[in-house]
Amino acid sequence: MRPGTVAQRTFATTKVPVDLQLATVTLTIRRPTTALLALWDSATTLGITLTLTVDGVAHRATGRATGGIRLSFGSEVPFYVLAWAPTYGFFGARSGFPKRLGETRNVSYEASIAIEHLAGNPVDTDVSVEVTVAPAPPIPFRSTVAFDAATDAQEISGDGVLSLTHTATGSDLAAFAATGNHVSGGRTSTSFTYAGTGMVEMWDVTSGNFNNAGYRLAGIASGAQTATSTLSGAPAQHAIGVLSMTGVDQTTPVGTSVTDTQVQPGPLEATVTVGSVGVDDLVVECAFIDTTGGDPTIGADQTQRWTENMVTELKFRGSTQPGTAGGVMSWTWGGNNLGSILGGVAFKPAAGAGGATHPSWNWGGGGW
Repeated sequence: MRPGTVAQRTFATTKVPVDLQLATVTLTIRRPTTALLALWDSATTLGITLTLTVDGVAHRATGRATGGIRLSFGSEVPFYVLAWAPTYGFFGARSGFPKRLGETRNVSYEASIAIEHLAGNPVDTDVSVEVTVAPAPPIPFRSTVAFDAATDAQEISGDGVLSLTHTATGSDLAAFAATGNHVSGGRTSTSFTYAGTGMVEMWDVTSGNFNNAGYRLAGIASGAQTATSTLSGAPAQHAIGVLSMTGVDQTTPVGTSVTDTQVQPGPLEATVTVGSVGVDDLVVECAFIDTTGGDPTIGADQTQRWTENMVTELKFRGSTQPGTAGGVMSWTWGGNNLGSILGGVAFKPAAGAGGATHPSWNWGGGGW
């Protein structure tokens, strides 16, 4: 791309039809390195947007990146990456199984990309896009506090502001959002907003070079809304996940959150026990794990809701567990433990709620 005038400051593709079971979209832009200094200088900032349009309604993942050579622990980062797992969930159905965003369409489901030249000089670099296609995880609906939908994304070598569109449907709604980042010294989480409203921070833990923060917000509206994570500075890697629930108490939506932090050479597991969990609660957690041991193994009775595998050995995970399982949330792995942060909390049912539980189903997800 080479924006040179105001009229040429956005590189945009036309809308193209995509598979209804599209699971992930990953956009990669080549960054400047010592060998390729001319690609994209440090005065130049790009805004990057991936868009999926369902029957005329736009759903987006949005990032931002400044050029120049970007270092991660002494090594040059050769690419900027924006990766997105669009919303999957029940979309208002109160029984059955989840579906992908595209499977909600009546007429059309289309994708497009826009790269906006926000500041600085012309850019001449390479852009590529990859997608994966897979059915939504076959997890049956549960009444009382119930999982509604999940969306996640990650950005590599961006500027620390990452947004996605999340679609929630139902009554007595609440959202749980989490973010993880990795860079020398770590970055704290400045804020997480949902539909422009600041979410309530439940934890913001930095350990060594990485950070994990968790947020909640009750009373969210149905429909497609923008969720935005802002960090205290530019990270090397930045991941976010959002999930919504129905049947949540709108006045006191959660109990007390708990966290667990392990540092090298800690045990090959991360565990929290969420206290005072009722049988109609839904327990949620987010784990940020640094290990060379491959994919972590999810704990008993947990259902994986988002999966982000990041460069180096970072694993960003989120899961839920029915209150009947007791509130122990954990991940285990092989290899070694370079550090981990896990946080969890129970979402509480609205007055008068009650219902049956369902057998758990562990879903490995599809990261990139």
